[in-house]
Amino acid sequence: MFLALYPANDSITVWAQTPVTVQAVRPLVPTAVAAADSLFFSMEPLASFRRLEARVDVAPNDYEARWRAARAALVLGVIEDDRERTDRWLRIAVQHGSEALTLQPDNVDAMAWLAAAKGRLATDIAGIREQVRLGQEVWDLTQEILAIDHNHALANDVFGKLNQEVRSLSGFERFIARTFLGGGDPMKYSSWENSEEHLLRALASEPATVLFYLDLGDTYRLQGKLDLARTTYQEGLTLPDLYPLDPKLKGQIISRMEQLNR
Repeated sequence: MFLALYPANDSITVWAQTPVTVQAVRPLVPTAVAAADSLFFSMEPLASFRRLEARVDVAPNDYEARWRAARAALVLGVIEDDRERTDRWLRIAVQHGSEALTLQPDNVDAMAWLAAAKGRLATDIAGIREQVRLGQEVWDLTQEILAIDHNHALANDVFGKLNQEVRSLSGFERFIARTFLGGGDPMKYSSWENSEEHLLRALASEPATVLFYLDLGDTYRLQGKLDLARTTYQEGLTLPDLYPLDPKLKGQIISRMEQLNR
């Protein structure tokens, strides 16, 4: 995969603002990516994205700017509460992720951010037919990454989450997807064991990432392993906020724990 929390109305205001111009950014091109990183890790993903968008207008083949633009757009899509704007941001993330992968076809990080964007689009926005198509694409991308780097944190999380989402479907829903919609490998081979194994591997690689605790806790919870779910959620809440998405993820963890304690 897989980050400061902005109210939904903020994105409406900024969306209407005049984008950063090429002329304004051109003198800063040597430091554009570094500046975007600084903004991102200062919990300002929108400002980071706008800087990166201006950079790729100047240099469309800048791989480092492209994958970071995919990351920022993905985070903005997850943070956004409005479905239409979420859809827009996630499709922008897929676009930049695809461009990054075109620039460096063998780069596992490019594959991982594209897989993460497609996976989130499938779970949050897409209709059933697009979900099936995206699910297979995410499966293929993550399997390609893990064949190269067995411990790639984001790829393991995305693959573990995909297994979780498929196994959460009813048997009838999986049957329909497999029989009539060409459900492919995710419908045939997903398992709770795969979900746990890969989410645990993601955590082992990057134990300071809140998202991985949320996803693993959800896999435990959905299987009825409630003590493991509580422990995993609690561990996630003890972590400092490193990424713009972390405050929202912690809010989701708190909601899950409140439900478990009822």
